[in-house]
Amino acid sequence: MPSIDLQSCDPKLREAFLRGKRSAEQANPGLVLRVTCTHRSVQEQGVLYAKGRVSPGPVVTQVDGVQHLSNHNYFPSRAIDFCVTWGGKVSWEAKDYEIVGPYFESEGLVWGGRWRTLIDRPHVELPRDP
Repeated sequence: MPSIDLQSCDPKLREAFLRGKRSAEQANPGLVLRVTCTHRSVQEQGVLYAKGRVSPGPVVTQVDGVQHLSNHNYFPSRAIDFCVTWGGKVSWEAKDYEIVGPYFESEGLVWGGRWRTLIDRPHVELPRDP
């Protein structure tokens, strides 16, 4: 099972995520962000990669975890998945993620909501090293 422990994240990612989370929640009363994935094994990545390809469901990732690693596959993790909740109820509505994404970007993180292909709004990660 993938980790949801922020201690399994790169410290820079963890601190930037927590600052962005705090800012988003303070600016939007009733909104709470919850971590859904930090570190993910290569095997777990393979299961996700199979979705929409050899198992039912939509394609959720372009990274197989073998030829290419996800930022979730590193330890410490370089990526965090999260969900937006309002009053304790999870929302997967794009508009709710559009509210919070810029808070993470302002902390220097890459937000998956800006990606051009396979947009991943509930995802943030460290920028690539120069």
